[in-house]
Amino acid sequence: MQRKKKIAFVGNTSFSIYNFRFGVVRSFMNEYDVTIIAPRDEYSEFFSKEGIKYIEVPMDSKGTNIFKDIKLTMTLYSIYKKEKFDFVFHYTIKPVIYGSYACRLLNTKCIAITTGLGYTFRDKNIINTIVMHLYKFSLKKVQEVWFLNHDDRRIFIERGIVHEDNTFVLYGEGINSKHFSPAPKKFNDDKFRFLLFSRLLKDKGIVEYAMAAKNLHEKYPNMEFRLLGKANNDTLENIPIKTIKEWEKNGFLIYLGESLDVRPFIADSDCVVLPSYYREGIPRCLMEAMSMEKPIITTDNVGCIELISDGINGFQCKQKSVDDLVDKMERIYNLPEEKRLLMGKAGREIIKQKFDEEIVIREYQNKIKQLI
Repeated sequence: MQRKKKIAFVGNTSFSIYNFRFGVVRSFMNEYDVTIIAPRDEYSEFFSKEGIKYIEVPMDSKGTNIFKDIKLTMTLYSIYKKEKFDFVFHYTIKPVIYGSYACRLLNTKCIAITTGLGYTFRDKNIINTIVMHLYKFSLKKVQEVWFLNHDDRRIFIERGIVHEDNTFVLYGEGINSKHFSPAPKKFNDDKFRFLLFSRLLKDKGIVEYAMAAKNLHEKYPNMEFRLLGKANNDTLENIPIKTIKEWEKNGFLIYLGESLDVRPFIADSDCVVLPSYYREGIPRCLMEAMSMEKPIITTDNVGCIELISDGINGFQCKQKSVDDLVDKMERIYNLPEEKRLLMGKAGREIIKQKFDEEIVIREYQNKIKQLI
């Protein structure tokens, strides 16, 4: 009996593979032998429960220690050599760079998927210059490089990191529109609830959202401003929990902590806000909100602009402008409820036509059949 071909999915967290790509992973299980390779976290145990092989690999996803990165390359090389994968999908910077290089050494086919450029290409410094050269070196032999938006693809091509013919734009990582479906609110009151849920990075527009809440909460007593996401104090890019607690203490923002299931919080909101100026791929939080028929407010930022049709499924605001964010939040609040409901339905239709998980799965399946 011929063995199943072996495919690996490699990421910098088990969380991201389980939450963002598990529908894709599951779609390969009948026809292929599937393995997940990622650092261990609270989501790692879910893979074995689904009957999927999991291999732990330690990874300092934000670190710049060259010796740790060499060790990561050697670890991935050893795993790939032992497992004899037929194909590997790499996600995020370090798996893309060091995993792609390990595949190159073993002549193993792979696809590199950039899920957003984050801070890498924002500033000109020695670290980012090195990263750019590492990308260029590692991606020479990959089968394809995938991007989640056209702007990221353009940057890689213009800087000579990849050749245009070897690129592909995948619109987001797919939303299960059946899982993220419209749901009734649990509240029966006159409150109008804004929600921002995201990693609590400054560049996600968290401070602008808080300042907009501060400006609006006295004028509109029935407005409520909610914030959901894990608070970390480990880097300068994160909003300190002390700051968030101060906002709460001053009465203009409600911090909801973090949750494994964001759907109840989306369901209870009237509008989801993400005033981001971070280099997004395609913001998953906005896709989840749109799939649940919530109007959105976001910026003309990379990735965000792929999702917002201004005045159709929400409003577009200027980056880093509290005044413009306040204006758009007031506008959506003052709309007739029927108009907001139509915006929500328009957003779900955008998801189903362009970003639904089934569309993304078909792209993966078609590509893999072409390449192995």
